Formats: sequence, structure tokens, C-alpha cells
Amino acid sequence: MISIKNVVNVSLSSVSASLSEYNVGNLMIVTGETPTILNPKDVMIYADSESVASDFGAGSEVSKQADIVFAQSPNILASGGRLLVGRPKQVSATSGFEALTGDIDLDALKLISDGCLDISIDGATPVQLENLDFSSVESIEDVYSILDTAITTNTSGCTVAIKEGIFVITSSSTGSTSSIILSAGTGTGTDISTALDIAQDQQVSGEDQRDETPSETFLRLFGSTYFGGMIYLPAITNSDFKALATTVQTKNCMLFKAVSSIADVTSLGFDIKNLGLTHTRILYSSIPAQAGTPALQDLASAYASLLLATNYRGSSTAKTMHLKTLSGVEADDSISDTTLATLTSCGVDSYLYVAGLPKVWTTSANTYSDEILNLIWFANSIEVAGFNCLSQTGTKLPQTEYGMSILKLAYDNVCQQAINNGVAGAGAWTISQTFGDPSIFKSCIASYGYYIYSAPISSQSVSDRENRKAPLVQIAIKLTGAIHSTDVMVLVNR
Repeated sequence: MISIKNVVNVSLSSVSASLSEYNVGNLMIVTGETPTILNPKDVMIYADSESVASDFGAGSEVSKQADIVFAQSPNILASGGRLLVGRPKQVSATSGFEALTGDIDLDALKLISDGCLDISIDGATPVQLENLDFSSVESIEDVYSILDTAITTNTSGCTVAIKEGIFVITSSSTGSTSSIILSAGTGTGTDISTALDIAQDQQVSGEDQRDETPSETFLRLFGSTYFGGMIYLPAITNSDFKALATTVQTKNCMLFKAVSSIADVTSLGFDIKNLGLTHTRILYSSIPAQAGTPALQDLASAYASLLLATNYRGSSTAKTMHLKTLSGVEADDSISDTTLATLTSCGVDSYLYVAGLPKVWTTSANTYSDEILNLIWFANSIEVAGFNCLSQTGTKLPQTEYGMSILKLAYDNVCQQAINNGVAGAGAWTISQTFGDPSIFKSCIASYGYYIYSAPISSQSVSDRENRKAPLVQIAIKLTGAIHSTDVMVLVNR
């Protein structure tokens, strides 16, 4: 009897794992407080405030902020988000080094059989390296070998290595006194410093152990776990905060900070707006118990939690923060029309009373916060959709118009979700810039709220085709915005 496989042969293949969507609902709170548990992780993840209190103590500031975060309705859990807590670390002391990054003149060195060069380690009296014979060298590697032998034979307190084809001398010590300095030879023989072009060397002194800068803390934590928003609780100068905001602007993330003085509004808030740091939201409350001092950021925690509660996988879920009510935070009844005008011009949001009701008041000078979060979600989703389309293809996407149609369909699905959740919608395109066929462009925006275009495969450069790169895909979406105010005219007839 013969096997059925002679007739039918079945093989099974599974789809490759896909990349999950980035969860913009994750909120990171950076604290300088030390948890009470042993061996805490760099990023601690929470779905309730009780767990934060258990790890940091019920009286800790981060526990208080967790209470505020989870008190909002809805809060970050509604979007599948979690509260993340991270802490600044210390940066280890570093060693000084010098790398031969100049243009080494091999022909000039071949003429030298009695070369000399000085080297100082950690600021000590220079050691004279003498009798360096380069007359038989054939390559830069030969030059490195001679220098290696001379340095390791005549000195101590440093190491020599070839890193990415570059000769690097590193001090064995660490800290601000750690250094390597090559200089013109003062010993017997011919100076080789010019032939080595040491004037163009990369020379870096060591640094003492220090605390991370806020920007370094953000980049480390963001590189470990994605989060859509961050609040930084440790004391921070306005200068350092602006540096942090500049760093956050380069990532798909938002930064929140509450201030309690008009001076901070007109300086920090104004500067954040003028620097175009739209991913940063400055919030004002004159109530010192909830904003202004370094640790007290109740207003920021409440605002961020409600904003990041947006679940973009749903229908009509996109929100505006304007006129929303926060839980566990007192509205500021001292904000007058004059103060509000200042906040508005500086792009600073607030929590005030409107006709006796506590409401969030948002401003557009630094772009509305919901619009920034919407675009962060959209950019993240497009990135994931493109990656999953390419990685989950069992064979390949051909470099043809058919292959491009599959790729654009992945992007189309994200645009459709933007329509479903209310981020985008059909409307008139009101700026002059378009791409592709202008008439098709405007028709698609008017009918669907988005338009996707890619240049024809036939127009690709040879280089792009050989590198298997898709033609540029361009996407236009029409944001739906939000109505924040209305004028009403009533005509009365007797």
C-alpha cells in the first residue's frame, strides 16, 4: 500500500508574530523616592493605586499621585494603559581617552625611523616615546601596532584598543582627572605628531559619577517601555525642564507639568510655546497644594490620566479636554479674565470655575493637547501597521503595484480607524498643499476624510529598487477638531 502523500501532501505554516500597538495610555511618573521593596525594577507597572502605596508607602508623593491618576473617570485603564513608575539613576564615572581620528599621513611616516611622541596620562608628566621606526610600515594597522607596543612598554595606567578601525588610548582611571593627552615629541628623534594629525584627534576627559539628567532618565525609561505621557516629580530647574521638553518632542510622547505662579506661566509656559514644544503641556493652578512645588503635581496627574484614557480602538472615542471635570483636584476660583488672557497667550491650560462649575480650560497657542495625542496615536499605528504588513507576509510583498496596494491597505485600515474613533472625518481641504492628482486628493478628503498616494513603481530610482525600498507613501487626513464655543443669534418676532 502506498502513502496518501503520493496524492495529497499537506504542509502547515503559521503567521509570524505581529508587533502590538503602542499603548499611548501608559503614563510614566518619575519619582526620586525609594521603594520599600527589595530589588525594584527600573520600570514598575501598576493597575491600581494600592499597589503603588504598598511598594512606596502610603505617605509617599508617588502614591498620592497614583491616587489622583486612578481617581479619574475614565482613567488610563480605559485605554488599556497602566501607571508606570521609574526613578533617576546615577551615571557611572567614565574614563578619559584619546582616539586617532585625524588623517594619518602614511607616506610621511614611512620616512621616519626615529619617531618620537609624548603622552600624558591623568595629567602626569608626559612620557617620551622614542625610537619609533615606521620605515617598513605598509598600512595604518602597522602604524597602530608600533604605537601599541611603544605605549604598553613605556607606560602604565592606560589601555590600547582598535575600535571600529580607530586607535583608541583609554586611561585606566575614572573621574574628572582621568585623561589621555598626546602631544608633540620632545625626546630624541623626529616628532610624529603632525604625521599622526593629532590636532584632529577626539580627546575626551573622564567624568565623575553623577545623577542622570532628566533627559537621560526619560530616554532610558522610554527606550525600555513605551508610554504616551510622563510627569517628572523630582525638583527641576526651568532650564532643565526645557531641555527635557526638547527631548520629549523628538519622541511620540507627551510631558505634563503644573505650575502655581504667573511668573512661571509667562517664562516657562511662554518659552515652551515659542520653542514649538507642542508635546509639552503646562498647566496652571494658583493652589500650591496641587501644583508648583516640585513634588506636588496633582493637576498634572489628573489631566494626564483623563487625556490618556482615550481608547482609539473604539467608536467616537476621541475627546477634547476642554470643559472636562477632574476628580480629586480643586478648581482655581482666583482665575480672572485677565489671568485667563495671560494663560491663553502663553499656551497654558488650567482648571477653573465656569459659571460655578469646575472645568478644564484649554488653549490653542501651543496646540490643543488632544490633537497632539491623536497624532501620536496615528503615527504609532501607521508605523506598526507597516511593520506588521511586511513581517507577516509568508513569502514577500512584490515590488510591484500589487505589492504596494497591499502595503497601502495596511495604512488604509489605520485611516479607517481614525475615522471610526473620531480623530479624522470627511471635510474640505483648506490648505493649498496637495499631492498626487489634486482633484482625486480633494475628492477623497471630502468623501472619506483621508487620501493615500504612492508614486508609481515605474518611477523608482535604480538605487531604491535594488535596495528593495517601497516608493514614498503619502497620507493626508482631515482632523475633525472640536467645538469649544458657540455664538447664538436669536431673531424674535412679536
